[in-house]
Amino acid sequence: MQKGLKTRYTIYAILKILKNYSVNFDQVYLEKIKDNKFSKSDQKMIQNVVLNSMRHHLLINTIIKKFMKNIKFSSNTYFLLLSSITQLIVLDFKEFAVVNSTVELAKDKRINTSTSLVNGLLRNIIRNKKSIIKYKINFIQLPYWFTKKTSSWKEVEKEEFLRNIRDEPNIHLVFKNEKNIKNLKMPIIKTTPLSASLKTSLPLNNVPGYIEGSWWVQDLATMLPLYLVGDIKNKLTADLCAAPGGKTFQLLNYGGKVEAFEKNKVRAKLMLENLKRLNFNCKLTIQDVLTISSRKKFDLIVLDAPCSSVGTIRRHPEIFFRKKGPDFNKILSLQKKLLDKAIKILNINGVLIYMVCSFLPEEGENQINNFLKKNNNFSLARFSTQSLIFGKSFINKNGFYFVLPSKLENGILIDGFFAAKLIKNDK
Repeated sequence: MQKGLKTRYTIYAILKILKNYSVNFDQVYLEKIKDNKFSKSDQKMIQNVVLNSMRHHLLINTIIKKFMKNIKFSSNTYFLLLSSITQLIVLDFKEFAVVNSTVELAKDKRINTSTSLVNGLLRNIIRNKKSIIKYKINFIQLPYWFTKKTSSWKEVEKEEFLRNIRDEPNIHLVFKNEKNIKNLKMPIIKTTPLSASLKTSLPLNNVPGYIEGSWWVQDLATMLPLYLVGDIKNKLTADLCAAPGGKTFQLLNYGGKVEAFEKNKVRAKLMLENLKRLNFNCKLTIQDVLTISSRKKFDLIVLDAPCSSVGTIRRHPEIFFRKKGPDFNKILSLQKKLLDKAIKILNINGVLIYMVCSFLPEEGENQINNFLKKNNNFSLARFSTQSLIFGKSFINKNGFYFVLPSKLENGILIDGFFAAKLIKNDK
């Protein structure tokens, strides 16, 4: 198979897997890249086309239905058209290259679809490109499980959400110290004295300070709760679901005596590599948190619990692209078990920070309200906003940290996130 066709077939194959299985893009992408030994430029193209195909799949679906009466959104033809129309309409690739390669790919026995259908439909779309780029999607086109859980949203919230979720996320860096951030000779938007968003997108190993371990990547929404916790120097601290490591790095940088726990060996390996790059010393235990001993106690526990991850929809558009939605019964049950485990290893007067990269009430505020009803020796503490440059509105009236995926006034895109600060009181 020719190089260009091999690249485009890989795009097709990744999209098909992500549609049908509950796996993450990063996982599938890395496996395919490893298997095929693609060049850097090919890797970038695959990543670009797959992510944009998923971010814009509802728009592409609308386009396909306008030009094709009968289409099964699980067919080989669909995945081929999804990627090719994304290249034409969203990414503005060269038209002849997209059409020719797609028609050739349609002949592949593994796809086996009509070349005349593909050729005719793509050329028809090219002829009508000016009118097509005006197409819009409606909130109701989002997955039913999601529209049901957000049925109380106002129209303005729905419109803003649709505007934001298809944008490519910013690269947000957290620095070890103010000297590191001052020495970065790149256009940035400062978010705190120790963090900034890059104004341009480029490979991370090309950003100054990468090899020296001056910074790590962490979304603004994710880093702010620990930034607002207060003094943790010398406190015995546990990060219970630690990988990919951003919160552990923060805790270490703030002077905490940290022990991190992560049950996924692959994610733990990547975290260890970053700990080494950053020259941080931390005990990382590869073990399921639910099975660790309750004898050892901590002053501060950070529980970034497994969740639907819907707050990271820009980074993980496969969440809306998948055939099936999240298993919320399983997710909520695990969150409760992890909370119950956390309180057993927390000292009296200790602090528990519960976090999820979700903005859905059942995973956030409702989960914590139910926890507080069950555990009357715990109380909710309000996050302080005195040190914030902006974002004071992220602390809601109940004292929870809560933010929807949105674009801030300074242009920074921020993920959706929820966090609660809980104090274990003496009975």
